[in-house]
Amino acid sequence: MAGQSIHIDGSIMEGGGQILRNAAALSAITKQPITICNIRAGRKQPGLRPQHLTGLNLVSTISQGSSLTGCSVGSNRIELRPGKFLAAGDYVADTLTAGSCTLMVQQALPCLLFAVKTTYATEGGDSGMPHCPPSTSNLTLRGGTDADMAPPIDYLTHVLVPTLLHTFKPLDLQVRLVRRGFMPKGGGEIKLYVQALERGTQLPAFDLTARGNITKVQVRAYYAGHVTEATAQQMADEASKEMRQLCGNEERVLFKQTVVKETTSSAVGDGYSCSIVVETDTGCILGAALPAKSSRVQPKPAAGQAVEELKDCILRGACVDQWMQDQLIIYMALAEGESKMLCTEPTLHTRTAITVVEKMLPGVLFQVSTVYNKRDKNREPLWMIRCKGAGLTGRYVQ
Repeated sequence: MAGQSIHIDGSIMEGGGQILRNAAALSAITKQPITICNIRAGRKQPGLRPQHLTGLNLVSTISQGSSLTGCSVGSNRIELRPGKFLAAGDYVADTLTAGSCTLMVQQALPCLLFAVKTTYATEGGDSGMPHCPPSTSNLTLRGGTDADMAPPIDYLTHVLVPTLLHTFKPLDLQVRLVRRGFMPKGGGEIKLYVQALERGTQLPAFDLTARGNITKVQVRAYYAGHVTEATAQQMADEASKEMRQLCGNEERVLFKQTVVKETTSSAVGDGYSCSIVVETDTGCILGAALPAKSSRVQPKPAAGQAVEELKDCILRGACVDQWMQDQLIIYMALAEGESKMLCTEPTLHTRTAITVVEKMLPGVLFQVSTVYNKRDKNREPLWMIRCKGAGLTGRYVQ
């Protein structure tokens, strides 16, 4: 697909780092050069921040032989000319700040699914090596795990990764939290294991339109440093109470609650995190996770905010939560066949992701439509997002 550079305005719509993440990942996968200008132009601190810089450099490193220019803190324009192939291997990326580790996962994971072993690619590819070991990658990411304005590690571990594993069987993907890093110190670390798609195989289209019945609600609260156990316990208790009210105290729903104290070896800084994960009998997973903006915690409002994030999705019967919507867009575009998901009103992040993906992958089009409940016309509608993907194939031989 390589050709003239695709120009993307980094200030359009949501205008944030997600434009960089999706555009850079798709550039590396398709070998299509990109130029992104006006990066984060409307933000309080416009241009690249350390986490964006680290993520872009990571993608450039995975894309062997690539050229990345303009990649410095504060830069409002970058150019990426991808290399000849995506290399599986061991990578370390450190923001040196509290910049989000989970946002770097969003950028690197799609690339690693289409990666090949360096020896395989450099020794002749398909013609030179009829068989080679599976292309596996180990990614170590350091920075903030429970950062503001980003999915916390608990969302990645308990919602996104399980959803991808359920949706794209038999995907081999594992994530492990080594150490939490709270604002403003960072210092967290996560590890990601990814096995690339087999040569000639594709991500399958998925159908997330049958919500089913809620079977399990898991509330987890973590605390570290000067945050007290009593505070975390109150937060978990309040979240559990409100979730029982929201789910109607149905006997068929299993409610579980966990409160964990992080030690000085398992967390850096003072902070907390409250996460709620909802599972259904059709395999849908909805989640909300709230990291601390300050160690001075008000437990009940914090718990209430986490529950509020899920309320609309649960009451309307959505199959994905508002945070999952935009994260699935790139996978819908890469998959083979028509994928669809039922959600609440698409967020600005979701609509921005669709715009960027359609520009990067000509021929891939998304359809967004409202879906009304036939039995309850007064109920707020859901939205159906459909996409016939590009059907890109894996590149290694097993």
